[in-house]
Amino acid sequence: MLNPAAILEQAFQQPLPERWHIFYGKGRPIGLSVISCLLAFIFIGILQLALLFFLGPFSILSWLVDAPPNIPSGIKPAIESSNFYNFVPSLLHLSIYFWILPILVAVLVAVVAYSNGTRLRNSLLVLTPDGVVECRNYTSERRKFKVLDFAAVKSLALQLHANDDSNQARVWLDIQKVDGDSDRWPIDSRYGAVEAIVQYIIEDHALFVVRGEQQTI
Repeated sequence: MLNPAAILEQAFQQPLPERWHIFYGKGRPIGLSVISCLLAFIFIGILQLALLFFLGPFSILSWLVDAPPNIPSGIKPAIESSNFYNFVPSLLHLSIYFWILPILVAVLVAVVAYSNGTRLRNSLLVLTPDGVVECRNYTSERRKFKVLDFAAVKSLALQLHANDDSNQARVWLDIQKVDGDSDRWPIDSRYGAVEAIVQYIIEDHALFVVRGEQQTI
């Protein structure tokens, strides 16, 4: 049975054992957090403007707009009118409170994105002749392991599925275990060349099976 903690410790020692391969996660936490922050700020800002425009005086956000100082007291603020030409000039009188929610959401999203990007960068995949160990957030005591032990695997089948949202296809291994259960092992592109990773895993498992058959003879 594979010991993921021992394999992780040995993976950081040089030279690596024969037929071991390590793939490090690729992540840019700062760039990811900046882009996520800007998108969140823009989205929340546009959402608030849309609510102000379409709901008008019935909107609970109407107090986020200050009435222009040159409008007589007997005339309602432009935001209370559904007229688009009155709404646009009122944008120049947005209250400071209008920006609080977009800023708070943007900061929160940036923190989460930075954390996820850091965990992505601090992940690694270790391929050994006896199985595969994936460790996420390996620099922290809260690291998480995922293990594919060849001793418990009866067969592997490569699966490809086109991804409509991007040019990259989703790749995974359908795993049939010795005890009759089945599982799926996704091949994450965060670790680099998916084709190379798949090839190594399939070859290592085939050699593992051959070694097992030779030992039983």
